[in-house]
Amino acid sequence: MKLLVAIAAFLMTYTISSQDLATFKWQKRLVVLVSSNWESEPVQEQLNLFDLNKKEIEERELLLIKLSPLSKELKNYGIDKSFKGVLLIGKDGELKSRYNMVVQPSTLFELVDNMPMRQAEIRNRH
Repeated sequence: MKLLVAIAAFLMTYTISSQDLATFKWQKRLVVLVSSNWESEPVQEQLNLFDLNKKEIEERELLLIKLSPLSKELKNYGIDKSFKGVLLIGKDGELKSRYNMVVQPSTLFELVDNMPMRQAEIRNRH
């Protein structure tokens, strides 16, 4: 069962090696998982929580991305190499928040739902 959860979580994440996060600007909100050990208990718990909230993640146009703490991409956001956790990057490409693992998806959803662009998306959908 644990393997199945790990596989499902892996399938819904996007791993970037040298690709620029700016590629997703104005397209997706990014939830960036930063870790050097993808098998650790906190990372697996975080991935499991996201897996349990796929519908809400898709609704908010969130894309889960895995990055190493040594990734050059993190420098652009002023993130130190010692950081391990979760970053929320808006569609505008700006860092909105950072969290230690494990962050509840509802915390991210609440922040996203209060963003002006998300508010406009909700209004336009109805």
